[in-house]
Amino acid sequence: MDPRVSAGAALVGGLLAFFSPCVLPLVPVYLGYISGVAVGRTSSAAKRAVVTHALVFVLGFSVVFALLGAAVGLLGQALYTALPALTRLGGVVLVILGLQMAGVLRIPALYAEKRWEGRLGVGAGYFRSLLVGMIFAAGWTPCVGPVLTAILLLAMQTATAWRGALLLALFAAGLGIPFIVAGALLDVAMPRLKRIGRHAQVFSVVGGILLILMGFALVTGLLGELSFALNAAWFS
Repeated sequence: MDPRVSAGAALVGGLLAFFSPCVLPLVPVYLGYISGVAVGRTSSAAKRAVVTHALVFVLGFSVVFALLGAAVGLLGQALYTALPALTRLGGVVLVILGLQMAGVLRIPALYAEKRWEGRLGVGAGYFRSLLVGMIFAAGWTPCVGPVLTAILLLAMQTATAWRGALLLALFAAGLGIPFIVAGALLDVAMPRLKRIGRHAQVFSVVGGILLILMGFALVTGLLGELSFALNAAWFS
């Protein structure tokens, strides 16, 4: 598959995950928890603390996602001969997940989310921010999970550890950059994020439709044809 298609899908997937109904509304909560600073304080020291801890938090989940991508890439290498069949099966799974994400289906198991609910004291250290980021990656499954599954399928198709890690790092970038921007522009971003959060379900529906289309493309082989067409256009 054309690396540009996979890379773009990974980045967009991360953005969709950020704007999902179970991530976006809790961005202010996470910013407050990981920094030990109440969101809404406007001192320059408070803002620096929020941004710095946000960076460490993003680093935490980026490391976990990259390692996961590397593992899936190696799995794809080990199962290389079975990749076409696995890709089609994955496409069927993506269609089902897309229908669930769009609200057409309701699969109870996909709503059994595991969030970190701990409390951090004021002035919590960077290690805790890193740890919370890693827990975020490991346990926040219902809204991030369907999109993440799509990117993991693309990572498996690379059949290499470093390419799989790169795709998941791009997914983490799409998820993490808006988080860091929200921390840097705290006073401006929070009211806007709250307004956007009222329409978070729209992002879910859009994400679900994209997953259905990607699943259909994987099952029918259209994604591979698109990749070949892009390569031909690029090198012509």
